[in-house]
Amino acid sequence: SLSEGLINRGIPLEERVKRIKDLLELVGISYSYRNRYPHEFSGGQKQRIVIARALSMEPEFLVLDEPVSNLDVSIQAQIINLLSDLKEKFSLTYLFISHDLNLVSYMCDTIGVMFKGKIVEEAPSEILVSSPRHPYTRRLISSIPGGSQRAGSQGFEQEEESAETLAARLASRKSSPGCPYYPFCPLGDGECTSSAPSLRELAGGHVVSCHKV
Repeated sequence: SLSEGLINRGIPLEERVKRIKDLLELVGISYSYRNRYPHEFSGGQKQRIVIARALSMEPEFLVLDEPVSNLDVSIQAQIINLLSDLKEKFSLTYLFISHDLNLVSYMCDTIGVMFKGKIVEEAPSEILVSSPRHPYTRRLISSIPGGSQRAGSQGFEQEEESAETLAARLASRKSSPGCPYYPFCPLGDGECTSSAPSLRELAGGHVVSCHKV
């Protein structure tokens, strides 16, 4: 499958062979494996081949959607290190999509947090992780080891609501034009049900979508 993109670009056979050999070497796969079938590779090896396939088109921008979510922790580290090395080597830009905030903060210069398909907060990684402002971001940060203190650093105290209260909020949200996070938010009030907040800048590239921040 590594050759398909090169064939479509009209690359001659001799050059294709050289490029495939170089690409496999780049991602840590032996060229002697070139004729193996997918079921003969481990999960980590498959991911390396996918990366090589993407690089065969000489991109400047790559979308990485949960690139290590189904891999063992030790293999995850290898793939992340490989992606980091390739980013530096080829001056690549990544759109890194993941539910793992620790991993995102390690890989990314800027983080955008989405809820129900919309950006609710965006900031340089160090700022967002150390000083989250949106209630949803704070809840996410508080769920990772050592994150509770950072999530509460702005005087935010998360309170557990009863199932009945949450059910009532969810029911009200069905016909409400307001904030999509309102049913889960400890800060929500009438304003949050009547209008959806827009993204606004706080400082230094830190933007948030919340009436209460």
